Order: sequence, then C-alpha cells, then structure tokens
Amino acid sequence: MLNAEKEMAVSPVIGVMLLLAIVIIIAALVASFAGGAVDAKEKAPSVDLAVYTAGSGKEFTLVFEHRGGDQVRIEDLRVTTWVHGSQHSVSHEGKDLETLTGSDVLKAGGSLDTGDLEATETFLDLEGKLSDRIKESAVVEVKVYHLPGGALLHKSSILLKER
Repeated sequence: MLNAEKEMAVSPVIGVMLLLAIVIIIAALVASFAGGAVDAKEKAPSVDLAVYTAGSGKEFTLVFEHRGGDQVRIEDLRVTTWVHGSQHSVSHEGKDLETLTGSDVLKAGGSLDTGDLEATETFLDLEGKLSDRIKESAVVEVKVYHLPGGALLHKSSILLKER
C-alpha cells in the first residue's frame, strides 16, 4: 500500500511539468512570430525641400530643390499632386521622381526638374491643358513622401505661372 501512494503522488507532478513545458513552448512560438511580424521602418531623413516653377514657354518646368539636410535616394521618394483650376481638378497619386532629370541621390544644393513644358504636363497628368492652367495661375498642391520611413517630407501649394 505504501508504494501505491508514492506512485499516485508522482502523477500530478508529471502532469503539471508537462503543462508548464507546453505553455513555455507556446509562449516562445508566439513571441517569435510577434517579433518577426513587426515591420521596423527606416528613420525618415531630415530635409528642407522646395518646389517651384521656373522658365517660360516651352522651357516651363517644375523644380524640386534640396536646400539642406540629409541626402535622399530618389527611388525612396514619391510625389502626389493636386492641380486646381477653373475647368476641373486633377489629382495624381504616387508619381516617381526617378522620371525627372537629375541624379540618383538628392543632396543639399541639388535639384530635380521636369525638363520642359511637355514633360511637366505629363508629370502633372494634364494632357495638353498645362498652358491653360498657366494662364489662369492654377494652384498645385505638392506632397513629397519618403516611403521607407513612411513620412511626409514636404507639403506646399504653388502657382503655375511663368518666371
């Protein structure tokens, strides 16, 4: 009878140990999945950008100037524009700056531009209406985003007018 009591006392201890082992394994699995699921974003650069128009006639262009701060890879930037006008507004989401003339990296003192009137028209998705928008000095809202950092680097409203 003494042996039977000892064996009965061991069974609950083994059961508790097995349950603890299972809980620890499940907790480790959950922690590893949760740690891998977090998408760490890159720190957004600190930059001073300016967007303005330059030129006139066929040489009319939109300029993106880096006035100071960290250098930025062009492939990491996206631009959204919203052109207001008397006829109708045109919104363009997610335009790549890689289509502009300039280098692969935008450094302080550097700039990118759309090139000429036709390229600016294409960049703003105006399909032959840029000259009309210039005559009425339409407002363009411009936002520049840094994709890896998920940050808005620049936001401005400019007039489409010849300089």
